[in-house]
Amino acid sequence: MATPQKEPLRALTLEEQTALERLARSSSERVDRVQRATALLAVAQGQGFAPAARQAGLASGTTVAELVARFNRR
Repeated sequence: MATPQKEPLRALTLEEQTALERLARSSSERVDRVQRATALLAVAQGQGFAPAARQAGLASGTTVAELVARFNRR
C-alpha cells in the first residue's frame, strides 16, 4: 500500500517551472540535479511520489517525498 502524501508539492511559479524543465532536459548538468528536476516536474504534473521516483531513476517514493518537503521550504 502506498504511503499517503503528507506534504504535497506547492504550486510552481512560472520561473520555477521553466528552470526545472531546462534542468530536466540538460545533458551537461549533474545527473542528481536532472533526477531531482525530473521528479519534481512529475509530481507537479500529478504523479504520485513512487511513479515520479521511477521516472526520475530515484530509489523510492520516500526520496521524492523528502525532496518535495525541501523544495516547499525553499
